[in-house]
Amino acid sequence: MGNNYKPFKNILSLIDVTSLTFMLVLVGFLAQIHDLNPYTDRLVSFYAIVTIFVAAIAYFRYKNPNPSYNLIYLLGSIAIFLGLYESISGLLPIYTGGKTYDVWIDNLDKSILGVSPTVWLQKFTFPLLTEILYIFYFIYFLMPVVLVTILFRRKKYYDTEVSVLTLFINYYGAYILYFFVPVQGPRLHLAQQHIVPLDGYFFAGHIRDIINFFEPSTLDCFPSLHTSIVIIVTLLAAKFYKRIYKLYLFLSFVIIFSLIYLRYHYILDVLAGALWAFVSFYLAIGLHKRYHHKFQNLLVHQTHNNGK
Repeated sequence: MGNNYKPFKNILSLIDVTSLTFMLVLVGFLAQIHDLNPYTDRLVSFYAIVTIFVAAIAYFRYKNPNPSYNLIYLLGSIAIFLGLYESISGLLPIYTGGKTYDVWIDNLDKSILGVSPTVWLQKFTFPLLTEILYIFYFIYFLMPVVLVTILFRRKKYYDTEVSVLTLFINYYGAYILYFFVPVQGPRLHLAQQHIVPLDGYFFAGHIRDIINFFEPSTLDCFPSLHTSIVIIVTLLAAKFYKRIYKLYLFLSFVIIFSLIYLRYHYILDVLAGALWAFVSFYLAIGLHKRYHHKFQNLLVHQTHNNGK
């Protein structure tokens, strides 16, 4: 079979395995509520398609180890991630059955601070600040995209792969926690206490509408993924591309403040998100260091033939 032979088990990348593992967790949740879930057949079909897609991309990469296809491999993994993310909308609300932990978390905030932070911040709410903070809140979505794009375009494929794996582990872990600690957040739970509207000038309303449209569930506040991801990408920038580290550090502080001001999160959500950021960062780095050699790279680092 020659020197290039690799056993079939090594066809998958560590990122493929991470996504498939998360999908199996979702299948486990679905199995517990399949009789109650009107989307069961649709979700089963979707997860079967995801499995086939992952296997097909992995096999193609195995047979065509050429860096010129790396964009396909990267976008394919992101497409799988986005599809699994959207599938949560057909699982989480039914699995939780309307149960939330908002009362408990809000009471904990008040026991420590003496007041609900989002309610207290109303005295400082005015349109210009609201407009600015909504723009910063939206920048959160661009931060991981910008970092991964920079690393990929500079052909730092190893760094790109570690970054994507770290982000995926962070996202997937938080999504799983949503099923065990469903939280709506103060914007919904404390809506009657928010007497000052979050009005901006132009962008604020549009950004809010976009976020509401793409949000698969309103039970996705604990832990705060905004907090977790901005910390993660800042750590990754410090590790792999220091030129944007200080900018990301500044953005992180402003965005984390916006989470409370814009009433998306409780203080406990933010603290849990920060904790999960550091745990998932070192977990992902450790897993990649220990196991990546047992799997194929998601991105081909050199051609198959010349090894350069």
